Order: sequence, then C-alpha cells, then structure tokens
Amino acid sequence: MNRRTFLRAATAGAAALAVGGAVTWYGFRDDDGPAAPGAVPAGRRWRVPLPDEPDALLLAGDTLLALGRTLTAYGAGDGAVRWQQDLGRNTVQTSRAGDAPIRAAGDAFALRTQEGGAGQVRVAALGDGTQRWQRAFAGYVGDLVLTERGAVVTVADGSDGTGRGLLGFSGAADAWRQPVQAGDGPFDLLAAGGTIFAAARELAAHDAATGARKWGVAAPEGHVFGRPVVLGPLVVALGMRYVDDDYLYRNESVHAFDAASGQVRWQYDAPGGFLADGAPLLTGRGIVAVHENGTLTGLDPDGGAERWSFDWDFADIIAAGDRVFVATTDGVAIVDPVTGRRDTQLDEPNAFRLAGSGSRLCVAAGSTLSAYDL
Repeated sequence: MNRRTFLRAATAGAAALAVGGAVTWYGFRDDDGPAAPGAVPAGRRWRVPLPDEPDALLLAGDTLLALGRTLTAYGAGDGAVRWQQDLGRNTVQTSRAGDAPIRAAGDAFALRTQEGGAGQVRVAALGDGTQRWQRAFAGYVGDLVLTERGAVVTVADGSDGTGRGLLGFSGAADAWRQPVQAGDGPFDLLAAGGTIFAAARELAAHDAATGARKWGVAAPEGHVFGRPVVLGPLVVALGMRYVDDDYLYRNESVHAFDAASGQVRWQYDAPGGFLADGAPLLTGRGIVAVHENGTLTGLDPDGGAERWSFDWDFADIIAAGDRVFVATTDGVAIVDPVTGRRDTQLDEPNAFRLAGSGSRLCVAAGSTLSAYDL
C-alpha cells in the first residue's frame, strides 16, 4: 500500500478526510440528475511539478505551505518555491490523528515537534522560514493555535498530570494561564479573531489576549465537544460520545452556538451516529456534515435542518468561501452547499490534498501542485 492509498484509508481531520468506497463520481443522488461530465480548467493560475506527496497543505495569505519529507513554501500567486526546510517528518506532531500539524496567523506559522521525549513549539516567519522562537515542554502538550500575540496550547495543569489548562505565551514568557474543564477526551482549540475556543467536556470561549473566560456550555452527559469551527456569528462543534470499542469516541452530532454569547442555536443528530472525525464544513451559504461512510449532508445554518444528502468516494474535502471542494480520482468538484449540486469539475485527476482561502484553491493531484482563482 503506497502512502497516498494509506492517506485515503485513514481517518480524516482538519483539511483531509478519507472514506470507504461509496459510489462512483456520477452515482450520487440528485433530484435534478448528475451534472454533465467535462473538465473546466478555467481559472488555473499556475501548475508546478510536485516532488513529494504532502501530508498537509496550508494556504496562509500569499504563502502555500506543503509538509512532506520537507516543509516547502510556495508563492500562492506564482507557484515559485520561496524556501524549503528538512524538519524530519517523524518529529512533527499533531494533537490528534488526522489533524493538520501547522497553524498560521499573520506573518508567522507554528508547529509542534517531538525530540528526545520532550515537546517543542516552534514559531517561524512565513516569508523566509526563519525561526523566531522555540519553547520546550517537559510534560503533556496538546493542541496548538497561533494568534497575533503568540501561541496557545493545552498543557497538564495539575499535580497528578491529569488536569488540563490553557497556556498563552510568546517565546519563554507566559502571558496567561487558565484552568479548563477537560480531564479526559478530545481537547481541540480554535483561534478566531480575538477569541480562543476550547472544546472538551464543555465548549468555552476565552479572550486570546488575557485568557479570561467569556462563556462556556457543558456537553450532554457522557459526551464531549470537539473540532470547533467558526464562520461569522456561529461556532459549530462535533458532539462526541465515549464508547468502549476501537472508536473510543464516536462522533454523533453537530452543535451550533452563537459565537459571541454561547447561546445554543441548534443540534443535528447524525443518522446511525457516525460522523467523520473532522470539523464540519462551514461556508457562507450553508453547512456540510461529513459522515464516516462518505455521506455528505447539507444543513441549514439557521436551524440545522437537513437540505440534501448523498454518498461519495473522495480523498479530501474542504470549505472555502461559499462553496465546498471535493478531491477525487476524477478531479476536483465544486459543490453548492445549498442544493448539493456539483457545479464544476476541475481537471485535476488523482487529486488527494486541498487547501483554500477566500477565492484561492490549491490542489495536490498526481505529481503536480496547482492553484486556481475561483
């Protein structure tokens, strides 16, 4: 089994999702029938050879980071290689399997590495890859997010090592520290604007500058929250229940809250109780829940009502702007989140990794890396 096949068979996260076989490209359910076949390369800005299959792509401003055997920075506008570093793939860590290991904010990016039994947080410049600072932790270090002021991580916050806390810091200097309701289970962070959203036994919002708690909502009994994502006034997270089998935590529901107040907006319970272990896809026009078996379900952002649902077989899926982008062996489909209809297929056979921001989409497909203005 090659690495791409393994990636397609692994549990998805962040920007990548793998599913078992569902139906062929044109075999999904659509009341209006399938879209007409045909590649549409219009909008392609550049295409360059891809020397290495990246495990992760991150589009941050005018820089595209590709993490494979090396960390390579491309100019998002022209595809030119700006810089390259050999980090040692096995040293780069994620807080949970399937998570994208790189975070970015402003003109910097951050990642976690593991060397000699100790974890480090490294922050470097997007422009040239120059390291700005590094900090080592002897104990537990969980999820990492980067803000304009520095980094925030989860750390062991008790004498027995089981309690968790949030630590905001820049270099060696601690800015703040706050206890959180975690204890066990997934613990995922999201930085959005001036707020840090922390998901575990509760979904809580903290001020990114001071760590002060803004609000918190407890998960239902026996559940935890995970994979938070924000768009406009909504923060959406998975509801996850512990089960005593190989899944450990089963992703069963999608919960939407008012991002400013924490007020509960709605809840979607997945039929069969199996959602993929990745953040729900939020667009400007709708929300898409991704099921473990490859089913996509469109949800109304105002009330969580189901709009449409169909099955697919794909290697990666992301939301960018007002649309959802799906990578398959046949190309990249652009899906309308309101109707579920595929509008366009980009001529990118064997697409396996996507990154997007605003109107820019980057695609790793076969042995090439491309960018589109959409």
